[in-house]
Amino acid sequence: MLTSVLALPLRRSAWPQVPARYWALADQALVSGTTFLTNLFVARGLGLSIFGEFSAWQMGLLLLLAVQGALITQPMQVVLATVPAAHRPAYRRTLLGLQAAFGVGAAGLTVGAGLLLRPQAGAVLVAFLVYLGAATLQDTVRKLLLAEDRVPLALLTDAVSCGGQLVVLLGWAATGRAATLPAVFWVMGLTTLPALALGLPALLRGPAAGPGWRAVVRQHWPQARWLLPTALLQWSSGNVLLVLAGLSTPLATLGILRLAQTIMGLFNVGLQAAENYVLPRLSQSRQRSEAEFRRQRARLTRLMLGLAAGPLLALALLAEPLVRWVQSQEAAHSSVLRWCCLLYVVILLVYPLRLTVRLLPSARPYFVGYALSIGFSVLSARWLLTHYQATGVVLGWIGAQLVLGLYWSLILSRRPSFQHPHG
Repeated sequence: MLTSVLALPLRRSAWPQVPARYWALADQALVSGTTFLTNLFVARGLGLSIFGEFSAWQMGLLLLLAVQGALITQPMQVVLATVPAAHRPAYRRTLLGLQAAFGVGAAGLTVGAGLLLRPQAGAVLVAFLVYLGAATLQDTVRKLLLAEDRVPLALLTDAVSCGGQLVVLLGWAATGRAATLPAVFWVMGLTTLPALALGLPALLRGPAAGPGWRAVVRQHWPQARWLLPTALLQWSSGNVLLVLAGLSTPLATLGILRLAQTIMGLFNVGLQAAENYVLPRLSQSRQRSEAEFRRQRARLTRLMLGLAAGPLLALALLAEPLVRWVQSQEAAHSSVLRWCCLLYVVILLVYPLRLTVRLLPSARPYFVGYALSIGFSVLSARWLLTHYQATGVVLGWIGAQLVLGLYWSLILSRRPSFQHPHG
């Protein structure tokens, strides 16, 4: 009986006939919304100092996920379309085996870094390791399901994980019982285990005959060798201006920037959905027809801009009351949130270029673009912070995006089949 119940989500006919892209968007909305609510819970319930420590651990996890993405999931999103159907079960198993090896290495690095930087954080470190192992594995399972067009199952696994997490956190908030940072990490890790129990069996089915780990590594390496340093640059480019702002400006400046990042993080829903779901489809459409590839890319651009226009305009108009509601003493800095709205317009315009560059045979232009953008951020940081404080950080982010767009446009203009990403 239990086996038949668990098998229900795997049958496509059991789900309403909704286009897969909407399932993908709903999935990313669920994940991003849960992250947003969890951040608010920790900041309000545990205090700003604990929230700062929580953010530091999370930044470490994001760095590890960026490395994992560069080595495993991002190459998979492009390579999967080229793997024969008969070999895909073996490819999936090998990919998950590589993921397990990465998880063990990531845990070892985390233990070493944790004991070195915070020797007294033993309870937090143990809880974080459980969360780390579950979160990194679930990230690969989810992205593999999305790439294989099993989007409803990906949504179900995330609903189980996120739903359990939110129920426990809301229970704490409703009862007024004090939570601790280790307890939060235990909840985030343990509520992911049922999701893995749903997703992993679907990916481990099928014959084992097919490419081994050496073949998979060879397939991934042309992308991974450039994606890995690019991932490190991306992580740095998102944080270097924040670090410099924290060192050279009052803590209030850093606080409003983190607040703006948290609020604007809601707009990453569509961007992450495009990365996880649309990129494999763009790769498949290019395999079939250049004309179909261009049409699909142009349609994506129009869709993203159309969906974002209303919320961005509303956020710009309501920036001051929103900032006052979250943190009343920082209402004077609401202009930072308005500049972030402009930043996301630029990001949306550059995003089709980003996805197109990902489809090039070599990931070198992807890496060089981020190298140029972080160079711009470092060189302009002092002047921007001196003259514009918190707004200067956002202006630096906008400038970095423009550098990316200009460089990628130049690269793609030399490749006729990839031209005109906006039409």
